[in-house]
Amino acid sequence: MMMTLQAEDRSQLFKDTAAQFWTHITPMVYLALGIHCVLLAVFITLDITILWAANIFSILAYCNCLYLIRRRRYRQTGQLMSFEIIAHAVLATWVLGWESNFSFYLFCVIPIIAFTFQLVTVKRVVFSAAVLLAAAGCFTFRRHMGQGSSLSSEMLEVFGVVNILAATVLAIYATALSVRFTSSMQLSLYHIANRDSLTNLFTRRRVLHRVRQLESRRQGLSASIILLDIDHFKQINDLHGHETGDVVLQRVAEVISSSVRSSDMAARWGGEEFLILMPDTALSDGLQVADRI
Repeated sequence: MMMTLQAEDRSQLFKDTAAQFWTHITPMVYLALGIHCVLLAVFITLDITILWAANIFSILAYCNCLYLIRRRRYRQTGQLMSFEIIAHAVLATWVLGWESNFSFYLFCVIPIIAFTFQLVTVKRVVFSAAVLLAAAGCFTFRRHMGQGSSLSSEMLEVFGVVNILAATVLAIYATALSVRFTSSMQLSLYHIANRDSLTNLFTRRRVLHRVRQLESRRQGLSASIILLDIDHFKQINDLHGHETGDVVLQRVAEVISSSVRSSDMAARWGGEEFLILMPDTALSDGLQVADRI
């Protein structure tokens, strides 16, 4: 399906996807901002100048990310956030050592790269490669890192435990937000594909799919179908205009929806025709529903 879209439509689709993603992922930005505020206080207390200075930059970066999100500049948000996470993880690992486990934060960048740079292959590849190189580089040169740190082994162990827990929680939280985003998109697509945009009733295709499902059960259970038509609908359009005709269709759809059970399917069959599929319903019960409508 993607290959049949025009370039403009495809671009707009990915922009809308990115907007939805950042709507769901914004709590992560606030959480990251809070973590860096805590780290700033910790590094000032420990008198590690380069790291508290770096955390000031990180705090400013996340404040800027929130500003960019409000301005709907999601690609710049993704670039800034990805750069900050990678740079801070590498710097903190270099200063404090591999045992501090700051490198685990690198993996929090992956969802951001995946959703933000769908249309920008070069940036997606560059940031993905940066994560891989940073992780591999930190491990490879782990024996040369942390040489200038005056922290005790006990303090490094505390950093290691806290960071691995925080990075894991962030990764789980980011995954949960991404899953919620994906589910939201799936539900939205399902609604668009199966609901009539004017009346919010089911589409003809969705009802036919349900009919095939009922046929496959083959349990001898009865079902009733009501087909309705608005009389003289063309005259309504001709005399009062199509906007009035649309209002009539919507009001009729509301009446139908309020008259059927949750297990029934009310659909716009086409034009001014409506159809109601009532599974496990005898003919006499179906007639009562038709009379009520």
